[in-house]
Amino acid sequence: MPAPIVRRVFETAALAPEREALACGTQRVAYGALKAGTIAAARFLAGQGVRRGDRVVLAARNRRPDFVYGYLACHALGAIAVPVDWGIPGPALADIVSLTRARLACVETPAEPGCPAEPMEALAGGGAGAFEAAETGLDEAADILFTGGTTGRPKGVVQTHRNIVAFAAGRASVVGPSAGDRLVLPLPLSHGYGLCRLRATLLGGGTVILVDGFLAPGDVFRGFDEGGGTSLCCVPYGFAALLELSGDELGAYRSRLKYIESATAPLPAAHAARLRALLPETRLFNAYGMTETTSSIAFVELQRAPGKAASVGRPVPGVEIRIVDELGARVPDGVVGRVRVRGESVMKEYWEDSARTREALEGGWYAANDLGCLDAEGYLFLKGRPEELINVGGLKVAPAEIENLLREHPAVADCACVGVPDPAGLTGERVKVFLVPAPGPRAKPGDRELSDWLRARLEAYKLPAQIVWIDAL
Repeated sequence: MPAPIVRRVFETAALAPEREALACGTQRVAYGALKAGTIAAARFLAGQGVRRGDRVVLAARNRRPDFVYGYLACHALGAIAVPVDWGIPGPALADIVSLTRARLACVETPAEPGCPAEPMEALAGGGAGAFEAAETGLDEAADILFTGGTTGRPKGVVQTHRNIVAFAAGRASVVGPSAGDRLVLPLPLSHGYGLCRLRATLLGGGTVILVDGFLAPGDVFRGFDEGGGTSLCCVPYGFAALLELSGDELGAYRSRLKYIESATAPLPAAHAARLRALLPETRLFNAYGMTETTSSIAFVELQRAPGKAASVGRPVPGVEIRIVDELGARVPDGVVGRVRVRGESVMKEYWEDSARTREALEGGWYAANDLGCLDAEGYLFLKGRPEELINVGGLKVAPAEIENLLREHPAVADCACVGVPDPAGLTGERVKVFLVPAPGPRAKPGDRELSDWLRARLEAYKLPAQIVWIDAL
């Protein structure tokens, strides 16, 4: 029977109180201690007037377990956690508190005058009141995570306890169960990706080794050496930083790492190839999702699907993905359209925004702001976003398609594709690309040579009319 995360944590604490739940630097927190810290935090919050349904804003770095205590305490009380970045400026914090009408904010940095905030360490002090865990239903709101919108206005994504459990179950069906896993997590817990991996690991009774970012590779490697890490979740930029700053050091853990997982953006083919070479015994996953789907809902294991390297994966059990045209009709495999997602991990709503909610949830399907196509095996290939499309004489060009292709050229390290006005006024827009040359003595190809290379791989209307080489994006 599925149960909210705090209930599962308390069950694990009862069965295996000495099993390690968290590692933060030299600090180790067993499940029994995690339960005790959660109860102390719940007593503190209750003493501050937090009740069922109230919102509590939380902001802290990964180096301390207080955030996890406070997060689970919110759920224990039936309250709603609102994670935000630990370094959020005071005015922005005040805006979030006002927007959610939060009862309290527990923060690491000083808040604006008048903002109802307490220091994060106050959670450990507990309170004098008795604690009784709320009987929270799976369909009640658990968290509000803010994500940027194309209009620039943040959206408060309301995730339920069912969403959280469904994501964890779907991920476990692909990556494997969390029991015995020791996940090195250098991602902020205020972001859906990092928070979901924390939740999934604790739901499964595993251990999370919290690291403050990936720009200090030594901290990540200490998570393996001193924390006994057996897996790693990161973003593509994080893997690029680790590889750039530490050389081949990651390869020293090839026999220890069971899997590594990348999400939030495409993993460049060159980085994927290097990771596979350094870690031939390690499973390498690329994942696709968004905050509205409680993080990743599709995975591809690159070693087991070598022909699908350009894909973002197949949906996990319990999730459906379909591609529709502009009228909402389903399109055949191989045809590019708008991505729609359905499943128990899809959000409940946007916080107090019924208009946006109706627009995003069409007949039970979440309307992702992505274009893509499915192949015959159900793998999803992304082709960009509707607002990025370049209109060449009425024909739509997805910049991501051209960018992904150009990154395969040995002379190109990175690139960006944009639409520019056609000076002749014939096609409306034309394609322009900016290219960063690959390092090394290799000569840059001429425009004609590069155009011929692209012409063998692209339709004529997608060919760049302008090619510009630059030092960096």
